[in-house]
Amino acid sequence: MSRSATKKYFIGLLALLLLFCFRMAAQLIQAFYPVDFLPPFEEWHSDVMPYNLLVTCQVVVLAGCTNVVVKFARFKTTPNYKAGRFYLAAGAVYFTVILCRMIVAATLVTEIRWFNTEIPNFFHLVLASFLLVMGRFHFKYGKQIKKGEQRWKPQKRHS
Repeated sequence: MSRSATKKYFIGLLALLLLFCFRMAAQLIQAFYPVDFLPPFEEWHSDVMPYNLLVTCQVVVLAGCTNVVVKFARFKTTPNYKAGRFYLAAGAVYFTVILCRMIVAATLVTEIRWFNTEIPNFFHLVLASFLLVMGRFHFKYGKQIKKGEQRWKPQKRHS
């Protein structure tokens, strides 16, 4: 596997991370210094947990995702087949649950706020996609290593 393959995954993960950063920043702006060009705070927050706890959880998620992206950027990620299976399964379950939540909101329980928070639902799909992309990398390239087809060592490009 080449560095270009790792770089493709890095770009995908970075894009998802930046989307999540935008969500956090926009929500913070609307909480403390509301602006007209963003949806109101209530549309960013589903009220499932207090906002200070939500921000704390988001910072933890942000730190974990940032760590993953930095490792990809530095080509310090070694594919792991078992980890890939776990991330793919977790991401698929997460994505499916949120998709079902969105379908239920659109069809059955339109009056219950927790279901009808479109912005949080979208960003849950972003985080689920992060798990799926990371899982795909580990599964695909970890499988090659597991079978002995290839030893993992990203090749450096010579400029």
